[in-house]
Amino acid sequence: MKPVMEKVGYRRVPVTVLILALIIAVAAPSLAFTGLLLLQADNVNRASMALRAGQGVDVVADALERELRNMSTNLALLASSGWVETERYERLHDRATQALKGTDSYLIAVDGENRQILNTRVPWGTPLGMTSNPASVDKAVAQGKPTVSDLFFGQTAQKQVFNVVMPVISGEARVKALILTRDADKLPAIFRERPPPPGWSYAVLDGAANLVAGSRPMVGPADLLDRLCRADTPGLHQMEVDKVRLAAAAERLEEWGWRACAWTSSDQTEATISQRWRDFTVLAVVVVALSLLLGALLGRTLTSAIRRAASVGRALDTGGEAPAMRSRVREVDELLGTLTRAARVRLQQEEELKILLRETAHRAKNQIAIGTALARLSARSAQSKDELRDDIIARLSALGRSIDTMSRTPSGAVLLKELAEAQLQPFAADDPRRLVLGGSPDIRVAPATAQSLGLVFHELGTNAAKYGAWSKPEGRVELDWKETDEGLTLVWQEKDGPAVAPPSRTGFGSSLIEMMIERNIHGTVTRDYRETGLVVTLKLPERPLTV
Repeated sequence: MKPVMEKVGYRRVPVTVLILALIIAVAAPSLAFTGLLLLQADNVNRASMALRAGQGVDVVADALERELRNMSTNLALLASSGWVETERYERLHDRATQALKGTDSYLIAVDGENRQILNTRVPWGTPLGMTSNPASVDKAVAQGKPTVSDLFFGQTAQKQVFNVVMPVISGEARVKALILTRDADKLPAIFRERPPPPGWSYAVLDGAANLVAGSRPMVGPADLLDRLCRADTPGLHQMEVDKVRLAAAAERLEEWGWRACAWTSSDQTEATISQRWRDFTVLAVVVVALSLLLGALLGRTLTSAIRRAASVGRALDTGGEAPAMRSRVREVDELLGTLTRAARVRLQQEEELKILLRETAHRAKNQIAIGTALARLSARSAQSKDELRDDIIARLSALGRSIDTMSRTPSGAVLLKELAEAQLQPFAADDPRRLVLGGSPDIRVAPATAQSLGLVFHELGTNAAKYGAWSKPEGRVELDWKETDEGLTLVWQEKDGPAVAPPSRTGFGSSLIEMMIERNIHGTVTRDYRETGLVVTLKLPERPLTV
């Protein structure tokens, strides 16, 4: 008798719609804000870092360009003083000493053989030798314009210096070039007035990638600074070294061949990132709270419907009469009717379940008995714990494959060909030449026979892989079977394997095969150790074959 259902005058809503609405109400605002804030933060971070890097490298490059240009201008003024053409070198030495006082620069004049004529670093009349860096002089003369040298060790200064060289274009003057030399450790002073932005370091590299001023990163390989200061990469470029992300921007002074760069590490930007994430967390908490509130309002409708269905379920569970209820959720409303109909078939299903459990228990006891026997026999023959473990795992896996094959039919009866393929195909490596099954494909065996034969096939395959035909690449196995008046005969024949001989003692595999065939199935086992390979004949009685 169907219960009387109260008519509902409002539209029912599917539960899926409510769930999707709840998810959207909770997740959509949070996801939208998350995506927007993260995108905005990334863009701001990139723009900010690029801007600060550009500012930093411009400050360094401008200061360096201005300093080198001033040195070149001073050289031009000294070259045009007239003392070079008139060879009044003592006068030139005095005037240059006074003019360059406080600039940390010194004038050197060299002749055509790159020998120093004067050097304001030492008093006039001091014996002088060859210039320490003739290559830069030759380069300036060859190009006909001022050039800057790479960093080198000055013999007179006894420290690292660099030169700005101006060739003297005169066929009559003894002087070949004028040089302003400067100590490298004095160059950083020009960047103190306008340093790079806070948190950024700078570096000045000469044409040979030597560090002239600034600092190196505290991590990474020796060439890391050269890679950071690559002027061929426009804008900001980043790299990760020893789990530290470095960002840098570089600029090349084309006229002089030197490079200026500014760089920073991820540690310098963590404070800004952390602050952004704190702000984002506050916003996320507010958004999530609003989403949960909206979701709770929608969830009340779903919860109310589920509680009605639960009350009907409890009534059916206790054997009481199910109350007539309706719900505005379509699926729950249908569930209420289904619960009432389900009560009618519950007893029938319980009876069927009892029968199934008894059959399952019976089969489980059989599997436990076989597993116990396998463990006991393995323990007798194993030489070590690892061997015992591997033997038990392999044989239980073989038993499992037999059970899996049996489970494909309601009765548990198994086609002999399918059983043999399941156990032996892993040994044959999917090579059809190595395993030939020649028996009739439609012979079925009962579950108990299938379990025993599955273990026997596994043992024969294992022995063949270790010692028999399958231990050699060209070896193969033929398995044939046929029905006779006396029952079923199976013939296992190995070919093209190593020479075989009767074993000196009975191993575990032989004991297992005899137990499975002779004790469980009441059959017989015959082994023939031929020159061509092992031949095993299994004869089974008729009684276990009918299903």
